[in-house]
Amino acid sequence: MYIIELFLKLKEDFKAGKFKKQEEIKPVQKEKCDHFFVPIDSTKRILACSKCGEIYKLKKGEVNPFE
Repeated sequence: MYIIELFLKLKEDFKAGKFKKQEEIKPVQKEKCDHFFVPIDSTKRILACSKCGEIYKLKKGEVNPFE
């Protein structure tokens, strides 16, 4: 019974407009970050910024500062 009540409540909320469409949600603007990249895998080829979470993959021929 609880599942049926849950579906009915979700249906009412959806009709009332409590849910936003993906287009209505504004993307968060990125602020300038003073990147500090650290390795996140055992090969130390994938780096992530410890402040904002940006991911960077080392390309062939690039020097890996962690080796």
